[in-house]
Amino acid sequence: MNSPIKKIAIIGTGVIGAGWTIRLLAKDKFVNVYDSNISQINFLKNEIRRVSKSVLKFYKINKLNKKNLYFTNSIKDAVKDADLIQENTPENISIKKKIVKEISKWAKPNAIIASS
Repeated sequence: MNSPIKKIAIIGTGVIGAGWTIRLLAKDKFVNVYDSNISQINFLKNEIRRVSKSVLKFYKINKLNKKNLYFTNSIKDAVKDADLIQENTPENISIKKKIVKEISKWAKPNAIIASS
């Protein structure tokens, strides 16, 4: 069964955001990523390299499609065309409220907004 969810936005690229990103790339989804912290973006890139071989074996795929990974400069750019938006910010309610408010401002009306 084909999923209507083709484009996903990942907001926050710590351990959880990196895990979501890698799984979604393994499922050949288009993934827009946003994190204001460049060291977290670098963490994601390193995690992709570190786990690629294991992911290929686990999902029984030949290739992790990194061409489907796009880094954006803003939440707006990450979420504007996304079918699913996965928020992965720190466990701080004021930060999460601020980020979800920003996501809601730019997301499509029928986009799913999920939070880790």
